Amino acid sequence: MPAQPPKPNAIFRQPTPEEAELYLRRAELAALRSTLARHEVTLARLRSQLHSFEARYIRQVGVLYVQLDEWNDRIAELNNPAIATTPSPESPTPQPTQPPTPPLDLKALFREVAKRIHPDFALNARDERHRTHLMAQANEAFLRADADLLHRMLHGHDLPLTTTDPAAELARTLTHIAEVQNDILALDAELNALTHSDMADLRHRTTLAATEGRDLLAELAAQVKGRIGLAMRRYELDQGRIRRKEAAFNPDPLLTAEASTPPTKVKLRHLRTPRR
Repeated sequence: MPAQPPKPNAIFRQPTPEEAELYLRRAELAALRSTLARHEVTLARLRSQLHSFEARYIRQVGVLYVQLDEWNDRIAELNNPAIATTPSPESPTPQPTQPPTPPLDLKALFREVAKRIHPDFALNARDERHRTHLMAQANEAFLRADADLLHRMLHGHDLPLTTTDPAAELARTLTHIAEVQNDILALDAELNALTHSDMADLRHRTTLAATEGRDLLAELAAQVKGRIGLAMRRYELDQGRIRRKEAAFNPDPLLTAEASTPPTKVKLRHLRTPRR
């Protein structure tokens, strides 16, 4: 049943300055949390897009660079046998990346946060929207295993004003505002770094090339394959020279097919596999 409008002659308590400021700061905190949730969604979307493109780059181009590096290593070892006898630290074999399994205490912490902020417990439509934003924020924190943020949400969620000390509540709310502002700055910094990364730049150039009917990754792969062929030919020439015990020479003038501009190579972690 909807609440009846107050009678004209009803007497209401005028809020104190601390209470009025507290309500304003809580509204500011809710807006900041909504902004944080939107930024987290944007960052998660960009991460997913770059991860998908990186997987495509590795399949088409990255594995070819591994082969090229291996042939270059063989050439170096052939011309300098001391390199082959020098032990080198092995790179870890790349494993499929899977999201880490959150620890049990993180799951319990997330459940406690969800009990307090779940939209099913909303008092009205505005409260439901606010709780929905908080749940999105909590879900993202859980996936990142960000226990600190979940702790802050657990102990800092805005409940209806029942405290008898508005000044203390105001101080606590101001602290939460500063924390959320710092979280937004950190997300923006990461978003900016990803946006201007080498992988993002290559993805953008690949998209532009596609509008012209070109497959940029296929073009890069063809160039790397050509360099692999040149490296294999150089290895054969060096093997023949060594068998004939001839002096070292530079076969580069013979390898005129190599393009003057090398193809784009994006730095990837744990891509190169150790030679057996």
